[in-house]
Formats: sequence, structure tokens, C-alpha cells
Amino acid sequence: MQTKHSARRSINAGTSAAGFNVWTVSINLLLLSMILVVGLRVVPSYMEYLTVKDLIARVAAEHDRQTDTVTDLRTRLGKLLTTNQIYDTRIEDIAIYRERGVIVIDASYEKRFPLFWILDGVIVFDDLVAETASMSRT
Repeated sequence: MQTKHSARRSINAGTSAAGFNVWTVSINLLLLSMILVVGLRVVPSYMEYLTVKDLIARVAAEHDRQTDTVTDLRTRLGKLLTTNQIYDTRIEDIAIYRERGVIVIDASYEKRFPLFWILDGVIVFDDLVAETASMSRT
């Protein structure tokens, strides 16, 4: 007849203790730090993109087609970019032009940033195009 102590010993006899060794912890820390570095480099660029997208949509929506000109639109957008401390997206790089009776604001750009040593990251924001209300008479 088996005692409790011998039964417990026979259950644990076939298994070995599993845990983290130094290499597993090192690899996990390396992967976690790489993900953290990429996140810290990408998130500010993406937040800037969301701000620029909101500003362009706001300028396009608030445009008064009877009183505002392209120059007025450019000036307003430049002031909003400066107020929101967006310095990487310059107003000179934003194309504002008339096409088919509307004013088009095209602020598509790409953002480059260093990741590791000689490796750079590139994010292309090519959907920053907004149109004002039609200039046709109703």
C-alpha cells in the first residue's frame, strides 16, 4: 500500500522543474525593448499626423467661399500649425490650389525617423487631401 508521501513522489518523478533561464529572459527583454523603441519613435509621428489631418479638415470645413481666398486659407492653416506646435509639416510643403470649382488642400507627406544604428523608419501619410465646399452657384 502506498503512503501519501510515496504517491506524491511518484507523480513528481517524471516532471522536471520548468522556469526561465538567463537566455530566455535576455531574449524577452531584447524583444520588449525593440518594441518599446519602435513604439516611442512611431507614436509621436502618428499623433502629429492626426493633428494635421484634423487641422486640414477644420480649415476646409470653415472655409467661406465668398470671402476667403487661397491666400487666406494658407494663412489660417499656417497659424493653426504654429499654434499646435507642428513644425515638421511646413506650410510651404502643403499644396493649396483651385480645381473643378473647389479649393483642394493637399498635405501628403512622409516622415523619416531613426530606429537603430543605420536603420531608419519611414511612414507615408498620403491621405491628407481635403476639399472645400463647391464654388458653384446654387
